[in-house]
Amino acid sequence: MNQVRSCWGVLQDKAQEEVARIQAELALLRERLQSLQATRQRLLKLHEDYARPPQAGTVSTGMVETLNRRQFADQLLTLVDRVDKDIAQVEAAQAKARAGLVAAERERLKMQSLQEHDQRQVRESQARRERRQLDELGTLRYQHGGGR
Repeated sequence: MNQVRSCWGVLQDKAQEEVARIQAELALLRERLQSLQATRQRLLKLHEDYARPPQAGTVSTGMVETLNRRQFADQLLTLVDRVDKDIAQVEAAQAKARAGLVAAERERLKMQSLQEHDQRQVRESQARRERRQLDELGTLRYQHGGGR
């Protein structure tokens, strides 16, 4: 074994790229989740405003306007439900991405370990070869009278 195999470095780089890709995906999912949560809060606040009856002392509203307010408040709750489903989907995607990240990181560490093992074997092989050459050189010198 004269030199380190280049395949481990390539495989380690690919594994690192996969880790980086999943980390970027997780960052996007985190941003999407924060956006959905903010939207949910805005919708709930808006629903609260529309579900509240008009304050005393204001001009009384007609039946049509009251029905429109209630219908709009119900539509807001429907939107909140839809946002809740989207949040659940994003959280599921995050869980899947985290599991993928763990697997990708494990793969990256395995490739790194294999590369280091290969490097260690190459160094040990070179050291054995050098010791053998020195032993042969010493034996030749001794046999030819240079060792006295």
